[in-house]
Amino acid sequence: MSERGFVEPDIEAMTAVLEAEANALSDQGGSLAWGIYRRGGPARSANADVPYRIASMTKSFTAATIGLLAANDLDLDRPFGKLVPALAGTEIVDRTCRQALTMGTGFTKDDPWADRMEAMAPEELIAWLRRGAIATAPADTGYEYSNLGYAVLGMVAEAVTGRTFTELVSTEIFGHLGLTRTGFDHTDFPDLAPGFRVDLDGGLHPAELTGPGVFSPIGGVISTVSDIGTWMSAHLAALDDLEADPGTLPHVLTGNQQGRRVMDSQRSDHHSETLIYGYGLETRLDSRFGRVVCHSGGYPGYGSHMRWFPELGLSIVVLGNTTYYPAQRSVQNAVDAGWAAAIGTPNLTLDRSTTSAPVPRYEAQPAQIQTVLTAANLVADFDVQVADELFSVNMDLDEPRDERRERFSRWRAAKQVTGPFTEADLTMVSPLRGVVTVPGNGTATDPADQTATITVGLNHLGEVQAINLAS
Repeated sequence: MSERGFVEPDIEAMTAVLEAEANALSDQGGSLAWGIYRRGGPARSANADVPYRIASMTKSFTAATIGLLAANDLDLDRPFGKLVPALAGTEIVDRTCRQALTMGTGFTKDDPWADRMEAMAPEELIAWLRRGAIATAPADTGYEYSNLGYAVLGMVAEAVTGRTFTELVSTEIFGHLGLTRTGFDHTDFPDLAPGFRVDLDGGLHPAELTGPGVFSPIGGVISTVSDIGTWMSAHLAALDDLEADPGTLPHVLTGNQQGRRVMDSQRSDHHSETLIYGYGLETRLDSRFGRVVCHSGGYPGYGSHMRWFPELGLSIVVLGNTTYYPAQRSVQNAVDAGWAAAIGTPNLTLDRSTTSAPVPRYEAQPAQIQTVLTAANLVADFDVQVADELFSVNMDLDEPRDERRERFSRWRAAKQVTGPFTEADLTMVSPLRGVVTVPGNGTATDPADQTATITVGLNHLGEVQAINLAS
């Protein structure tokens, strides 16, 4: 137990879980790097000096950079259009840095598309936005994870300093903290862990390396477990230095760890967590550990998660090298196992239920409804010409067309899908996301229990960026 009454997870149990996760990924052909750090104690780690792409963990560095600029008179509530005049005529022109930092711009989750756009130039993004980017909700009405706002934050940083975003972060953050194995350009890391795409049958294929560019602020950083350990320690130290001078990095890091926008709540029979987004970081209020600060990352070829426990002086990071490797799950499993062992019930498992904070969203328009429905019908009857018309640029990069057709075919046969689907089968969750429930796909015990679903996600211009199948 900590002096505050929170439980310190058992390190041996955590280590065992991470070693098992590493072995499982190694058997698949990938590699896992991980580290567990305790204030004043020895570290446990594996592959700690091997660089990986850390994906959206990058947002913590972007937020810190914006925080330093805010300490030097950047107004976080000044509209983007006033800071970057070239954004005039776009739908994001009236959004602000504060809204972007906290995922409150009202623009939708855009991972599949945005993760492929890292090398895009700023003028290309502006031209793209002028085609009519679609917001899914009014600004500041709820949490809506979006990479677009963080890309614009990078443009703001360049506009107000006259320096490139990557140089600014490298000098003011990486250099300041001595993160010598952290950067943006993969050509600077000849020993970068190769990223892999996993095909239908578990085979690995090299993932394309991208960047740097206008989307680097969302996920372009390359780093090591050791350097991320230093980054986590800097955040822990900042919370111990509450009298740090305004404008200093510790003061900024302290502010970034404060929860500002409610995401959701999670419960099990043994604990509860409230998830709140801050500035480039997520804060969890956990009944077992007190405050927990974390962020995940997913990218073509990589997946990552970092997490620290201020009341315990403990931090943990996991980096994997397959597309969207579920590093958050690995960390969660390790932490849960460590907690269960610490309280004397090592075989205890936590079955979580999640309740998301409500977000008022705009009504879907007929064109968006039709696109989602047409995309869902590709599962039942794949039409190459239709796919050409609907698919965003990321779709065939994420999964080759032949593999996608085969995946649809296998799922269709397993779920006895016939189609075509109609609007009666469709629920539009937002203007850019719809869920089709497969008619008649019940269980043996309850034929009315329709569990097979097709979820279609659209990017900001209404192009198909994802078709996910579930049952």
